[in-house]
Amino acid sequence: MIEKHKHTVYQVIFHVIRDEKEAEDLTQETFIKMVDALPSYQGKGFKTWLSRIGFRTALDAKRKKERSPEEVVEHLHDKETIQSAEDEWLQKEKSKAVAASIERMPENYRGVVYAYYIEGKSYSTIAGEQKLQEKTIEMRLYRARKWMKEHWKEDDF
Repeated sequence: MIEKHKHTVYQVIFHVIRDEKEAEDLTQETFIKMVDALPSYQGKGFKTWLSRIGFRTALDAKRKKERSPEEVVEHLHDKETIQSAEDEWLQKEKSKAVAASIERMPENYRGVVYAYYIEGKSYSTIAGEQKLQEKTIEMRLYRARKWMKEHWKEDDF
């Protein structure tokens, strides 16, 4: 399990710390924290759960390193900014995973799924662009959703 996820955890930590040696140390610390936190794991999105532990470990280390007595009050205010940075990073990773999964879909579903879910286009707009009936677009999206339920796992995202 460590071999499978160590690169991802390292990247998350390095993104925050920007120091190779410290990122390596914090990656090891993350896996120790993971073992302690396993009872709280709810069986969904292991990679995301583990990345979040790594991210928070890196933030704690960064805060500890940078903190001086005058900055304590400032760091309380920064909590919202840090949380939004974490959410932004997680959303970016999730978007990459979804885009890669869409590429693996059957070709006749791929275009309508991308247009509808990623670009936010309506059935009629997609039908006009692809020169198909609106009902055909509706059926392809229905079948694509069914295909996704059968072939995608929650851990993939």
